[in-house]
Amino acid sequence: MKNFRLGLTVLLLVTGLLFSYSTNTQAQTRVLDSLRQKLVHSDEDTNKVWTLNNIAWSLGLEGNYTEAVKLSTEALMLSEKLNYKTGSARAYNVTGFVYFLKGDYKEAMKNLSLSYYISKEAGNKRGIASASINMANVYTNQGDYSEALKTLHSTLTLNEELGDKKGIADMYNNIGIVQQDLGNFPEALKNYLQALQIREAMQDQRSIADCYNNIGLVYESLHNYDEAIKNHFRSLKIRREQNDQAGIAKSYNNLGIVYNDKGNYQEALMNHLSSLEIHKKLRDNLDLGKSYNNVGLAYINLKNYPEALNNLQTATVIRRSMEDQEGLAESFVNLSTAYTALHRFAEAREKLDSAEGIGLRIHRKQGLEETYDQYIRLDSAMGNYKAAYDHFKKYLIYHDSIFSEETSQKTLRAEMNFEFDKKQAIAKSEQERITALAAAESRKQRIIILSVSILLLLICAFAAFAYRSYRLKKRANFRLEIQKKNIDDSIRYAQRIQQAILPKALFLPGEVQEHFVLYLPKDIVSGDFYWRHQEGRELFFAAVDCTGHGVPGAMMSMLGYDLLEYAVKDKGLREPEEILHLLNRQIIEKLNGGNSDTSTDGMDLTLCRLNLDTLQLVYAGAKNDLFVISDNELQVLRVTKCAIGYSLQTVYTQATRSLKKNDEIFLLTDGYSDQKGGPQKKKFMLRKLKTLLMELSSLTCKDQQQKLLAEFEQWKGSAPQKDDILFVGFRI
Repeated sequence: MKNFRLGLTVLLLVTGLLFSYSTNTQAQTRVLDSLRQKLVHSDEDTNKVWTLNNIAWSLGLEGNYTEAVKLSTEALMLSEKLNYKTGSARAYNVTGFVYFLKGDYKEAMKNLSLSYYISKEAGNKRGIASASINMANVYTNQGDYSEALKTLHSTLTLNEELGDKKGIADMYNNIGIVQQDLGNFPEALKNYLQALQIREAMQDQRSIADCYNNIGLVYESLHNYDEAIKNHFRSLKIRREQNDQAGIAKSYNNLGIVYNDKGNYQEALMNHLSSLEIHKKLRDNLDLGKSYNNVGLAYINLKNYPEALNNLQTATVIRRSMEDQEGLAESFVNLSTAYTALHRFAEAREKLDSAEGIGLRIHRKQGLEETYDQYIRLDSAMGNYKAAYDHFKKYLIYHDSIFSEETSQKTLRAEMNFEFDKKQAIAKSEQERITALAAAESRKQRIIILSVSILLLLICAFAAFAYRSYRLKKRANFRLEIQKKNIDDSIRYAQRIQQAILPKALFLPGEVQEHFVLYLPKDIVSGDFYWRHQEGRELFFAAVDCTGHGVPGAMMSMLGYDLLEYAVKDKGLREPEEILHLLNRQIIEKLNGGNSDTSTDGMDLTLCRLNLDTLQLVYAGAKNDLFVISDNELQVLRVTKCAIGYSLQTVYTQATRSLKKNDEIFLLTDGYSDQKGGPQKKKFMLRKLKTLLMELSSLTCKDQQQKLLAEFEQWKGSAPQKDDILFVGFRI
């Protein structure tokens, strides 16, 4: 969405350079009808060339690319017949601009280059400037920011020679846009303010409004939302005074995006709806499709999915009619988000498949990244974690590629400045050397100069060696930073997947009086997890500690979670001891090929089945006991002292305990009691933990959780956390 706003700003600036273009679609239609009427009565002269070019330009903006190219080609043929160089240059310029709008950058650059060289041969500086700014936009959309900046700076110089203040302001504005794309926000802001100063002196109100609009975009990128809103309102005020309906719609749209970023979804919706109403009146289908899409997104954030679907489906119809492939893919992803929330999974996948097809066809990396991100959410919602993992790998491919490009873009400006300074320094040094040689009058002076030159050469050689070493070290550090960032991003995303499979709450309202879950992963993702499943009035739940922590532990936890689901849902097992036997056999078979002698990976757990009517608790476990506080007495419910996954001969047994109201039950992994700390850096130990639980038994579960966490942090002190921690408590 943000890329669209910057690109649109560039487009309107280019339009302003070439001919007066009204943002009111009805007015534009009247102008186009007038031009067509004029064309009917035109002679075969230069006036007809201008008319043909202007009609072609207007048709291109309407999305009628075939007819636009046909008329600009006709203008070119007539110009060549009349030997009218200015007309030929303009025809190539218009054709290139139409191909730019169409997204065919190769054809666009070919035609714009011809326009540039014809204008240069004719000495037509305004023609050169017009072609150059269109070429800069092609470079920008291709991501070639170096060439875009070079072209814009040369066009700025040309406009300064022409004394074209409007052109100078426009160049500062466009340079700011490219700098903003590069993430160089201070430089972008500097150029926008230079443009604003010139436009205020010219009292060009519409262009002043554009400057405030772009300044607002910079502040939004910097997450300074209050300043962003302030500048967008300044822009909106001027546009209202000028009755600039298209500009007003753009301001409402940008305000909606800022409010969305702030989490104020209702305000975001109001602004997007205001933008939509204006675009309906203007009948500008390209912007109308974007507005319907943004309104749909606002409704998704407000969880009003029927309205979201209605607006997003309208957006897809409009974008399909405009052949807006990028926008169509975006709307398909958003539709999939709404369908997923409504559990209409088949429709959600169909839309994602369509979005993926478009993304692969037009090679849009950001769109594919967003598509695979939504695939992961859909697969997770359906419980298809293998597919989620496969899509996660595809997501990483495009995420890492985009990250690499963004990193390159951010360093590009600094590298360009360095190269420029280096060339200037070399030129200055050469001039000083020539001057010194020319001024030499005696042998003594030549010897001095030679000695100094040798010394400088040695210094330069040493400096070059030192600089090369510095660059190599800096490059190595930079690569390490990128690798670390990629690894961190991958682990963070794995955390999102792991959190998606965990129950939102271990107990639902009405099942128990109250409960808490203290869940503290050691390394972002965790080898500990908790699980629940309900069959009628019987509730199954477990606290599980897998071998290892971090990524290896998390992978084991995914396997353990799937096996519990398989045992209860697919195999229909109801007895905790039977479930543990199945888990033990499956872990050994999957990780060690059925050979328990080589088994090193497994899990400790406590598994319970609670009848919510009779309060009968059936439990079994592997190493991890349960704790029950009843009538102010703490009791330990013992389980089998052998972990899952280490021996096929292990026999797991279950036991039954009748609970009564106000009994407290605790399930936990060994991370809490094994944590080293205190004055002597020793383990916390179960004995101390039992005493602590008795002290906390009179508190609410929420207060128990807070006290357990505070006690843990105080005990741990500055020592590192040793293991993942999972602590579950509930009161009947």
